[in-house]
Amino acid sequence: MSGASRSCLLVLPKSFYSFTRVFSDALAECGYAVTLANDEYPENPFGKVLAKLDLPMARWWTRRTISRRFLAGRRWDLVMIIKGRGITPRLVAEMKHHAGRVVGYQFDSLDYDRALRRWTGAVDRMTTFDYRDAAAEGWPVAELFSTQPSPEAPVLQRHRVSAILRNHSRRLAYVDAVLRAIGEEGSFVYIYEKSRLSFVLNALRTPGLYWRRRNWIHFRPLPYDRYIAALAGSDFTIDYAHPKQSGATMRAFEALAMGVKLISNNGDMRCSRFFGSENCVIQPEEGDAGVLRAEVMALAGARPLMHRRSPVDLVLEIVGEGAATGQGG
Repeated sequence: MSGASRSCLLVLPKSFYSFTRVFSDALAECGYAVTLANDEYPENPFGKVLAKLDLPMARWWTRRTISRRFLAGRRWDLVMIIKGRGITPRLVAEMKHHAGRVVGYQFDSLDYDRALRRWTGAVDRMTTFDYRDAAAEGWPVAELFSTQPSPEAPVLQRHRVSAILRNHSRRLAYVDAVLRAIGEEGSFVYIYEKSRLSFVLNALRTPGLYWRRRNWIHFRPLPYDRYIAALAGSDFTIDYAHPKQSGATMRAFEALAMGVKLISNNGDMRCSRFFGSENCVIQPEEGDAGVLRAEVMALAGARPLMHRRSPVDLVLEIVGEGAATGQGG
């Protein structure tokens, strides 16, 4: 899979973490020369406001920009749409006139962002990371990935349990409940609050919890190398999926690649072929603390098999050349 023999227009939210580089590199490894387009235009603060309000003007502007810049007079072997909040069925139809295939992928759920539903029925192939959406819509599941290679040997365990999360919904309360149940000795907790405003709003909801756990909260994200070192050196790591999403998170696949066990609120992960009782403890938000303690003690110290799922694995499944299947993997 080397040498660019095919062309791909990759349409995605270019500002979303490192997804632009990761997907571009994976497509290149699969033999595609990649051209990037944002999934919403105009690509500036004004455009972000239009998109946030989900106004028809935003979708008109997106179609007009993509048609003029990337479709007129062009021919693509593949158009890949990832997330695609600004995409419409009309734009997908135009893409089909200029491409051999148009495929889509969602790393959000339809419950989390219903704007995504607008265009998903128009593409040649649609995949999702979300198990519930896959079952409801009849789409294949294409799970996320780890950009980190598996270590050559298990890393020395420095933390009994880690929790390295960006705060949202009930994440802080979940981490607090898990650690009160299993004990805090040997834990490493780093909760990233993305702004002072979000901190104030969250703290007003549960002031006692925020005061008690104030030492966990930080206003800068943990540097990635420190995050990976802390994760790799953990026996367990706490993973909290957004209540409106059922797909396995990137953190789950990073842990899988390093042989680190999960404690997760996401019972739908049992649908995955990658996560089972040997590497994942499911603890609902209102779950029994005694049951959690027993399950954690039963797995403590045991390293499950390391398995790395790469970005190329995902890209091949989105295109339809890999092993993506219906719900359950």
